[in-house]
Amino acid sequence: MSNHTLDERGQACPYPVIALGHLWQQLHTQPGKHTIVITADDPVAVIDIPAWCDIKSVDCERLDDRTGPDITFRVTFSGN
Repeated sequence: MSNHTLDERGQACPYPVIALGHLWQQLHTQPGKHTIVITADDPVAVIDIPAWCDIKSVDCERLDDRTGPDITFRVTFSGN
């Protein structure tokens, strides 16, 4: 299992999703379970990150408490 974090605070969308996609591209062909925790502060990330996860058929769980400016998701998938 590999665990990774992406801090994309200060980056406007679509850059958080692009960073997530680049890391996913590196990991999805590696065997095992992978987890990426991504934090962003652009409100559009609430829409873009789950939409990207749906397209890629990966699990996506929102972790933040929804009271502050930070938006955090845990993205989990198995590599090939």
